[in-house]
Amino acid sequence: MAVSNKKYNVIDLETGKLDSRIFSDPDIYQEELEKIFGRAWLMIGHDSLVPEVNDFFHTYMGEDPVILTKDDKGKIHAFLNMCRHRGNRIVRADIGNAKNFMCSYHGWTYSNEGDLEYVPGEEEAYYGALDRKSFHLVEARVETYAGIVFATWDPGAPSLDEYLGDARWGLDVFFNRLDSGTEVVGPVKWIEPINWKTAVDNCSDNYHVPTTHLSAIIVQGRHFGLPRTTHEQQFESPNKHLFINGHSLTLRFLERADQARQTHGVTQENRALFEEYYRETLPEAERRLGSLRAGKLQLGNHSLFPNGVLGFRLAHPRGPLETEFWHFVVLEKGMPDEIKRALRIGNGNFNGVAGIFEQDDMDNWRGVTRSSLTPLARKYSHDLSMGLGRAGSDPDFPGTVAERYTSENNQRNFYRRWEEFMNAEDWADIPIEPVTADFEGTATLNG
Repeated sequence: MAVSNKKYNVIDLETGKLDSRIFSDPDIYQEELEKIFGRAWLMIGHDSLVPEVNDFFHTYMGEDPVILTKDDKGKIHAFLNMCRHRGNRIVRADIGNAKNFMCSYHGWTYSNEGDLEYVPGEEEAYYGALDRKSFHLVEARVETYAGIVFATWDPGAPSLDEYLGDARWGLDVFFNRLDSGTEVVGPVKWIEPINWKTAVDNCSDNYHVPTTHLSAIIVQGRHFGLPRTTHEQQFESPNKHLFINGHSLTLRFLERADQARQTHGVTQENRALFEEYYRETLPEAERRLGSLRAGKLQLGNHSLFPNGVLGFRLAHPRGPLETEFWHFVVLEKGMPDEIKRALRIGNGNFNGVAGIFEQDDMDNWRGVTRSSLTPLARKYSHDLSMGLGRAGSDPDFPGTVAERYTSENNQRNFYRRWEEFMNAEDWADIPIEPVTADFEGTATLNG
């Protein structure tokens, strides 16, 4: 691997060699929490999880527990779930409705706008000298895209619009089709003995599908009456793979404008219902997104740097060798109940801890993480050379576009972004690609 004066030089972009120490080194992991999870815009929830005023949802930013709440004015906040008195966690419930949050240790009580409102015995204990205004809950910056709530601890971070950049052009295809927006169901939660990065780089990887998911593909093919996916089909596919600001998106061409955009849950019995729904909603989607994005493209595997993957899943780091997954199902609010039910059941069958697809993935992720632990294995780099020099601009798509649908441009793009964050002193050192896409239609950043 080429020598560099950067502290981290883990991916050689000329050869595709990757230093495997990053999957298990505890010191590297601690620095990731500070330089990546302490700086980046992180997916933390969805506005449908806090639909009413005073609703709250407990989530995470890296390992930091966070209270996502909507105050009585309808504003969404994200607070560190830590009492400013002695550091105890304030909220213990996963979800609820409350105007105030009281610490169970000494009773310090905060409004859902983060203000310290009540301290037991304040006059007697502090002789009237306590400055309550200085004990506001630690608050993150919050912005939303198409109902998805993002937050960052870094006041110097760019706007969410800049951070997502042209990735939004592709994300709109799934998340921003209709005026009524989306809602989420879940999450299903589980813990895996893996490094968080193994899951993220896999979730926008096309190469593994015909091998890793062979048995599941056979079952799915019988279920749908479809031929088996092969490597030859993947390499010959006209589908597109885009890379922007460390984010990765695959866009698949639809055979028909009424084709179902989500496959897990579609059966031969209910296919006509899905097609009718997409046929009826196409004019509205075309108004919002234009004809190409509304009627010809489907969002496939994708990831948002650092840890948002595949629709709406979060890979929360829990140490160098452990990751907590949260799996939500994204539904368009206007979908008929029968379609919503089919998608919920289908996603449970194929994805998540018991899904026939994701179980295959988890076994691979464990193997990659374990192999990075021994001194001997660490001497050997991973090879990410597929498609080197085979990505560039495309007149019809934004960002950097891979020449073929299947390559390892995704992995090189992800670890290059990892390096940029880990080697930066602050956001001034982290490059942001300008927004250049033609956002045809009326959809805006906030839906």
